[in-house]
Amino acid sequence: MGRITAIIFISCLSLILISSCTAGGEDIKVISANPSDYKINLYTHPDDEEQANEYMAALLNWKTNQEDDNYLSFQESTVNTSELDLSAEQLPALIIYKEGKPIQTVTGENTTPKDIVNTLENTVAISKKQSS
Repeated sequence: MGRITAIIFISCLSLILISSCTAGGEDIKVISANPSDYKINLYTHPDDEEQANEYMAALLNWKTNQEDDNYLSFQESTVNTSELDLSAEQLPALIIYKEGKPIQTVTGENTTPKDIVNTLENTVAISKKQSS
């Protein structure tokens, strides 16, 4: 009986450990900015920052093209993937939110800086100009 109990205990412990590893998700880096009524988040995997270089270059390019230098400032934080509707395969991902809801998403490695800047210009910048 002692041997069966030990096997059951080890099996249950293994199951718990495997479940906690898959359910917990992983931490990813977030670069965020809050221009006007928007929130812009760039989600990247911390172990593969090279993958997000084009996204960062596009964000910095877009920032330097803004008329007001104080219009856009970046903050860095982390978030767990279990809190997002993103998988690791979709990273890097740029998501633009308005009133807490995602209104535009750019994901993946094959996105050019021009595509990213165009997305920003066609959402955040146009609305900024219209509200002025």
